[in-house]
Amino acid sequence: HGYRLVVGISNAEVEELGEVLSGSLAWAFLGGTLLAIAGAAVFAVRARRRLSIISHTMEQASRGNLSVRIPLVGNNDDIDRIATNVNDALGNLAIAVEGMRQVSADIAHDLKMPLNRLKIIIEGASLKSGRGEDVSADLEAAAQESDRINETFSALLRITQIESGARRARFHQIDVAEVLENTGSVYSDVAEDAGMVLALATEKGRERLLPGDKELLTQMFANLIENVIRHCPSGTEILLDCHVTGESLDISIADTGPGIPEIERKKVFRRLYRLEKSRTTPGSGLGLSMVKAIADLHGAEILLLDNEPGLKVSIRFPLQSHQF
Repeated sequence: HGYRLVVGISNAEVEELGEVLSGSLAWAFLGGTLLAIAGAAVFAVRARRRLSIISHTMEQASRGNLSVRIPLVGNNDDIDRIATNVNDALGNLAIAVEGMRQVSADIAHDLKMPLNRLKIIIEGASLKSGRGEDVSADLEAAAQESDRINETFSALLRITQIESGARRARFHQIDVAEVLENTGSVYSDVAEDAGMVLALATEKGRERLLPGDKELLTQMFANLIENVIRHCPSGTEILLDCHVTGESLDISIADTGPGIPEIERKKVFRRLYRLEKSRTTPGSGLGLSMVKAIADLHGAEILLLDNEPGLKVSIRFPLQSHQF
């Protein structure tokens, strides 16, 4: 008969190790779950607190306090980005509201005089009529004053329309140099009659295409040229320039006239603002306001610089690299 060898191995250690491992995994899972819950709770509390701050800030803004801003944490998360956008919107709204207040004050101040003049003319005509005198001259003067007031309101409405951005729907590719040249040629004879010299400096044979509104750009250039002719003395030289600098198209209208004091240069873009020395000349004080509105509509930067002597108006249009 043969022999049989039986070898036995104890599973106790394996089972014990399995139990320890199972217990460890269970505790690890429980700990991880509790940690995740705690983390989520902390995040939720912080997020709720930040959203509460945003809500409180917007509530203050809705009550008219547009100076409030949402504090930023600085980690550039979703809530921070929302807060940044809200702050930007509040800033733009504050600027717009302040602009409306300024416009209302300017209108009330600057239209008071022409309305008073119109009232005086009408009252004078009424007295003359009662005495049986001829009032045709007074009626003509009243009509002219009324036309000037109407032109002022029409210009204000046009500026508002431009600033709304509605005209951007009419943009198409136009040659800005050609628009400048055509406008300059129209005013060359007018400048000559005023004893001035108008010259143009552009690179020939090269189109400068930009998306824009041809009618508005023509009006912008015309307003600037008319401004020089109206306010500068005989003998003034006017230079229209158009050239490409880096990734921008630069337009400049420079003159050798008396210029504008540096302290006044930002003010002249305000509606109905007029320099003290210009109050004796015709005009509503809206020409440069319209120029600024048209430049902003086209995304252009406009600067008033010292031409030594005179004033240089620089308009810089941004270009995309594929346009040239």
